[in-house]
Amino acid sequence: MTPFVRPVKRGSSTIKQFLSPRLWLTFFGLFVCGGSLSAQSIVHRMYLYDMGIIMTAAVGPTVSFTDIKTHVVFPATKPQNEVGFTIQGTLIWDISSYFAVGGQLAYATISGARSNQRFDAQLFEGNMSVNFNPIRLFWRYRSDQKWDPYIIVGVGLSNYNSTLKFIDTGQVRAKRGYGNGGGPFGLVVEGVAIIGAGVKFKLNDHWFLRFESANRWMNDDKLDTFESIKSSPYDFYNLTTIGISYKFFKQRHYPMIRQQK
Repeated sequence: MTPFVRPVKRGSSTIKQFLSPRLWLTFFGLFVCGGSLSAQSIVHRMYLYDMGIIMTAAVGPTVSFTDIKTHVVFPATKPQNEVGFTIQGTLIWDISSYFAVGGQLAYATISGARSNQRFDAQLFEGNMSVNFNPIRLFWRYRSDQKWDPYIIVGVGLSNYNSTLKFIDTGQVRAKRGYGNGGGPFGLVVEGVAIIGAGVKFKLNDHWFLRFESANRWMNDDKLDTFESIKSSPYDFYNLTTIGISYKFFKQRHYPMIRQQK
């Protein structure tokens, strides 16, 4: 007697497998993840910003805004030269394309002259600042952009010696620091508030040129050793520099997207 064999309904089984929720969830997951991976690879190549540490060396002129000064804004060069000199070293943590924080050490000479009097100061400044790029509020970062402006806001300490002399005789009228100040090595120490702006130009992924100009407001009116009751109670000075920067960051390797023939 031949045993009865129930025929297999292959068409019905295939349809059930096709309609299986597990199969559709798997397909949906692969579709979403695949699209996400493709999008990420595109973002990496053009829009992803590399965080890193930036070291900068810079030099430039200085301008004083004190009571002993020939003109209100611009420095004089004749008969007395009021243009000073600064050299700076800066270390910046580049957190994002919007924001960076850093520290700076600077040496500067500050000068001014008026009515047969001239002051000269030598100062050492240390500061902490934040750099904010307002352009990123309106335009997205792209790795092929060359120019990058930013605003500088910070605080610091200025340590200085200052001397006021009569121009015709060279006689010292007054001086501050030189062992009598409250800072290191007898320098006068004062707090400064910093506001300025800068722009950097990208040479390649690591090297940049940088231009900055920032004012330093001091907490008193005695940088030139002369205190006036008729003018502002605060002296300030400006440091303007051009420098070269190098950025250290972890090199990333992203998948290549090849065009299909």
